[in-house]
Amino acid sequence: MVITHTERFYTSVGIAVRSKDLSANPPELLVRTRTGFTRYTGAPSSEGYRFSGVPQGEYYLKTGHFYVVSDERRMEIGRNFLGRQDAVPTPHFTTPLYLNLTNLAPWQHGDGLANGSRLQLVSGQVDLTADVAIYDFVTEGQTQLNAYDVSAYGISGNFPVFEAAKGDRLYVNQLTNVFGDLLPTGERLAASAVIRSTQLPAFNFTADGVTPLVLIGALQDVPMSDVSFEWRLGNYASLTTEVHPAATPRLPSFSIEPSAHGPQAGWVGYSGELFNFMLPAGASYTLADRLPYGNPYPPSWRPVGTVTYSYRILETLPGTTSTTRSVGGSVLTSDYLENLVASPIVPALTPPRGLAIDGIPATSQRVVGSTSPIITWQPPANGAPTAYRVNLQRYTTTSTVTQTLFYLPGSATEVRLPVGTLAPDAIYTVRVTAMDGPQQEVTREPFTIFEKLPLHMADTVSSFFTTP
Repeated sequence: MVITHTERFYTSVGIAVRSKDLSANPPELLVRTRTGFTRYTGAPSSEGYRFSGVPQGEYYLKTGHFYVVSDERRMEIGRNFLGRQDAVPTPHFTTPLYLNLTNLAPWQHGDGLANGSRLQLVSGQVDLTADVAIYDFVTEGQTQLNAYDVSAYGISGNFPVFEAAKGDRLYVNQLTNVFGDLLPTGERLAASAVIRSTQLPAFNFTADGVTPLVLIGALQDVPMSDVSFEWRLGNYASLTTEVHPAATPRLPSFSIEPSAHGPQAGWVGYSGELFNFMLPAGASYTLADRLPYGNPYPPSWRPVGTVTYSYRILETLPGTTSTTRSVGGSVLTSDYLENLVASPIVPALTPPRGLAIDGIPATSQRVVGSTSPIITWQPPANGAPTAYRVNLQRYTTTSTVTQTLFYLPGSATEVRLPVGTLAPDAIYTVRVTAMDGPQQEVTREPFTIFEKLPLHMADTVSSFFTTP
């Protein structure tokens, strides 16, 4: 069997493709036996990274901290990226800014559900989306900014080098409050939406953490659209105990984002936001409203809508008497906006059921019998998963880290953890996510499945468990 790793870079002028050599960081292959696993090693070949002598049937492919469970004889483990293939990263995810911006929409301060005005930077040539933090005081109603005490923080990662000769530019977007109807709480629905924007001419800049990026321009009104929706939040709140018997409903959110240079069957990745709002925790009413938002981007950057309803449990960390930690899950739907709002928004997929570790329900704290347990679950009550993701998170009194992720086909109902996956005498939780995406091919191209639309996801989570 053969493993390939192809990287694709999406830009306005097309897709650049390159193959990555796996010999420097080779994948591993394990075949499950009655008592454990048989490990196979591979070697580079003209076709890709080849494993010989692997029997037909299911295997676990390990690359980095990811496992993919599959029976396919060829697998592509590459990823898709936004921006130029030859873009050069810097070691800095933040940079100082100098702002000289005019013709802003009157500046708004935040209040309650309303976030107030803010700025976001997005490039269509290199992979950069950044939020702007203005530390100088901005007066309510102000329509220009001449500010030095400003920073930009890369949401997409570190700042790349901008090269004028290669056409690298930036959109500077202003988001402000737009308002809908009164909520049952008596507050007015407040969303954050792009209202004005400017695209700066091509420029040179290398972030070094000291030299400010200079942004000078006059913002302009952008084309506006309305989004009309009916969101049946009660259908989400009723799933709380399916996430975990001790869970509480948390924050519902609704967002619209552009699909920069997106392929026909989905999108590549985050390129900032056009519109978003968050509702009070535990909202369980039906929300029907119509709100405006602006879009400065080309028509090919189709708007993608996402609704998320989050949940959490609070438990005392094992081995302590007062350290309480949060474990979260969510139910999510993402699709092209016109499809998302074409009918009432309800969960198309509910959480997996019956989460257990070595046959014992995982909804109360315990010490498991080994560092190689079997995690099992049952399919959701509603929906037909095309894939599952199993996320193992390790906890200490000061940190939470995702240690290992497993991707499995929609027919799966269990995964055995290979020896060495869990550390001894450590604290973990497991989150099992059911996913439904008609374009997904998790056993063939596992690391692009979140880019295929529509995408439905629903989590169930465990309590803390400790390894011996």
